[in-house]
Amino acid sequence: MTERLLAHAQRVISIELDPTLAAHVRQRWPNLEVIEANALAVDWSQWGPGVLTGNLPYYIATPLISKYLHNPGRLSHAVFLIQKEVAERITAKPGNREYGYLSVECQLFAEVEYLFSVPPGAFQPPPKVDSAVIRLTPRQTVAVSDPDEFLKFASVCFRQKRKTLRNNLAAAYPREAYESRPEISKRAEQLTLSEFVALYDHLKEALKTIQTFSKTESEIRRVSTSYLDSAMRSSKRE
Repeated sequence: MTERLLAHAQRVISIELDPTLAAHVRQRWPNLEVIEANALAVDWSQWGPGVLTGNLPYYIATPLISKYLHNPGRLSHAVFLIQKEVAERITAKPGNREYGYLSVECQLFAEVEYLFSVPPGAFQPPPKVDSAVIRLTPRQTVAVSDPDEFLKFASVCFRQKRKTLRNNLAAAYPREAYESRPEISKRAEQLTLSEFVALYDHLKEALKTIQTFSKTESEIRRVSTSYLDSAMRSSKRE
C-alpha cells in the first residue's frame, strides 16, 4: 500500500507506533515522512487537504474510525482496509442483523461505502478472517445539533438489541416522554437514521416539558407549604 501511495501522491505521511518498523520504512522509502506515534493521539488537523488511509488492525479500527469521523479536519475522506465483519457493521442498513450502534454513529457523520472484499490469500501470511475496503466521506452537515448526546441516546436504544425501544428506553427516560411515539414498539435495528433523529428530537422536547411541569409543581408545593405554615402560625397566635 505504501509503495503504491508514494507512486501516485505528492506527499505521503506514515504514522507508525513501532520504532523498529518505523526505522525499516524510513530506510526502504527515503521520501516517506514517518511519524513515530500512536495514531489515536495524533492531531490530524495539522495536515491537508488530503486523504486518510490505512490497513487497520482489529483492535484499533473502531476507535480510530470514530476519531476521524468526529474530527476529520481537512482530510476529505478516508479509505480503510479492515476486518470484513467490522466493515459490514459500519455499512449495514436497518433490518440487517449487523445494523447497530456503530452503523448509526458512522452513518450520522459520513456517507459510508463498502467498496470490495479482500480474501485472506491476498496477505502473507494469510489471516484467519476476511477483510474489506470501505470509504468514509464526512457529511457537510450532521443531522443533529448535539451529536454526543444523540449517540448516548442511540447507545441506550441498542443496549439490548432483541428488546423493543420501549424496554430499552425505560431504563433511562420517563415513560411519558416516549410512549406516544409509533415506533416505540419496534427494535432499534429496525429504525433508519432519520427515524432515530426524529425520536431523539421528540424526547428532547418532551423532557423539557416534563422538567418544566416538575419545576412548576415543585414551586406550587413550596408556596402551598409556606402558606399553610403561615396560616398555622397565625392560628396559634389567635
